[in-house]
Amino acid sequence: MSENPKNQLFEILKNLGCPEEQAAFQTTLLSPPPNPQHSTVVTVIFPDGRAVKGTGKGQRKVDAELVAAQSTIDILRNTYPELLVNWDEIDVEAQAGDALIKLGIYLSASSRTANEKSKELQSLETDQHLAKVFEQWKAKGDPDLAIWGSNLGEKKKATLVEALLWRRYGKQIMADDASLQLQSLLKNLKNLQ
Repeated sequence: MSENPKNQLFEILKNLGCPEEQAAFQTTLLSPPPNPQHSTVVTVIFPDGRAVKGTGKGQRKVDAELVAAQSTIDILRNTYPELLVNWDEIDVEAQAGDALIKLGIYLSASSRTANEKSKELQSLETDQHLAKVFEQWKAKGDPDLAIWGSNLGEKKKATLVEALLWRRYGKQIMADDASLQLQSLLKNLKNLQ
């Protein structure tokens, strides 16, 4: 991530699928040269309606904007950390969610043959299909999708759906000792002697 707070703020918005324009910078000249002083207020409106305002002062307009952006980031860290999404963590949860989709299909009694199950899997786990699920859930007001903007691509939407599947169903499906059992399974696969 950039060291420039304004760029960091834009990156936070981009991670949420929001355009940079959702951060509105307003700067006022408080005192003229030779000792100029600028004051900036940045207002960020998130897709779920939350508004965050940061302020900053500086001799130059750009300095005041940077301080205001940093102030906004600090507010986000302290008050709304869920808006500082970590795509690496989401990707891991999405992989687990993808595994749940596979389990759901292969353990389902609705399809009888491996070929039928494979076809069903291919239709349900495509990015295109999962992105449609994202759009449908978002349109119905799913609270887990309220923070996400309209600039997310198909892959990111699909990834979010898979991550949400893991968050919503993982604990219900996995037994308390599932992690230990799976580690034993992996150990047996790795120990080739």
